Amino acid sequence: MAFGAQRLLIGFIAILIVLSIVGYGFLYMEISKVNRGLEKTSEKVNSVGESVDALRAEVASLRNEAVTKESLEGLKSEIEALSSQLDALRNSAATVKDLESLAAKVAELSSQLEVLSTRIEEAGRTSEEAIKTVEELRASLEEVKRELSKVSESILFPAEIVDGTGDVVIVPARPERIVSMAPSVTETLYYVGALDKLVGVDDYSDWPASVAEAREKGEIASIGGFWNPSVEAILSLNPDLVIGVASAPPHRQVKQLLEAYGIPVILLPNESLDDVKKSLIIVGKATGNVVEAYEALISFEASVSAARALLGGAEGVKVAVAVWLEPLFVVGWGNWEHDIIESLGAVNVYGDESDEKLMGWPMVSVESLLERAPEVLIVTGHQGITAEDVISWLESQLGDAAYEIPAVKEGRVYVIQGAYADVFARPSPRTALAVYVLLAILSPQSLGLGVNDVPSNVNPSTLNVIDLLKERVPEKVYEFLGEALS
Repeated sequence: MAFGAQRLLIGFIAILIVLSIVGYGFLYMEISKVNRGLEKTSEKVNSVGESVDALRAEVASLRNEAVTKESLEGLKSEIEALSSQLDALRNSAATVKDLESLAAKVAELSSQLEVLSTRIEEAGRTSEEAIKTVEELRASLEEVKRELSKVSESILFPAEIVDGTGDVVIVPARPERIVSMAPSVTETLYYVGALDKLVGVDDYSDWPASVAEAREKGEIASIGGFWNPSVEAILSLNPDLVIGVASAPPHRQVKQLLEAYGIPVILLPNESLDDVKKSLIIVGKATGNVVEAYEALISFEASVSAARALLGGAEGVKVAVAVWLEPLFVVGWGNWEHDIIESLGAVNVYGDESDEKLMGWPMVSVESLLERAPEVLIVTGHQGITAEDVISWLESQLGDAAYEIPAVKEGRVYVIQGAYADVFARPSPRTALAVYVLLAILSPQSLGLGVNDVPSNVNPSTLNVIDLLKERVPEKVYEFLGEALS
């Protein structure tokens, strides 16, 4: 009996197992059906999603096309209006102010056209009609520029220029032989398109490279150093315009001496970032290249504004910038380098405008770094010096106390070298690049960097700022800044 009951129990268990397997099989089949259903539903959802995305893209493309079309039509109307204004200008007793107003408008429309052109190129589908319209508008604008240049000859000259000293300088006719007494002047002449008129430069003018090459070949004469220009060398070139900077006493002396020979000498304002803009317009008027001056001005302003838009985390950072170490000279207030620091929301620890002793580039004690406690210490203006050299020098002066300076303690001591040092030291349109170099140092996260990614010795080889800006600034700004480093 026991054996029979055992067999019965085993059979019952076997039946249960079979039923379970069959049940699981049916369950698996049902689950598989549900999964297949879900997959089909998912495919339909994805298909609908793709359709919706495609529809959105199509609508966005149409919207962009409509905006571009309207914008191009608007530009066309404005350019036609410019042509009419130019005709009126040609046939009336126009003033220099009228000419400047028209030149500024031409430059503005030229900038807008380039922005629209970029938008069209970046659009998902390119409109051949839009591209053709852009080319036609470019040709129209160029024609306006050429005609404006012809008209400006009679309106601008003789030109009355108020220079950086406050003097009124008369330039009798469009100059054909220009002498530059400063690198910043030479660079400004480049940006207004008057470099081909250069017959003499100072020994430090080395940008663009074509100037240095021409000087080495003797095609452009050297008139001496920035601080010791040779009056004899300048006179031998028979110039019809000489340009220097108002802050240099030797340039003021040259101006007095050359006035006796009837040679117009313009000294550009060079104390602030705003002076870069003023200098562009002054040089534009003095050379007759007013439109080019306004075009450069627009690009310069756009570049500085784009840097502020990128800004993140530099606000309130305490900075000290040394331009010389022995003795210690720093960036105070009332100069363009101070303006660069402030343009990024940082604090120049020697920028107290209530202290007259800190105006310009004052000499200070090394111990003052302990008191003012900069979080970032930047050294510029030195050839061949490294950040390691700076720290060693601080140790030699302050001993272990050097590490009480936050910048030294946190390893945020930087030396700006090469072309980057030049753009800091020369108040010209290239100064816009200096704003981005400082942005990389003070707010590396703004350019996708970490603090440790910024090298202690900052130059174009160790930190290519232009590469970092490729997708971060408008194309026009990117090209303008890239030109500054070429």
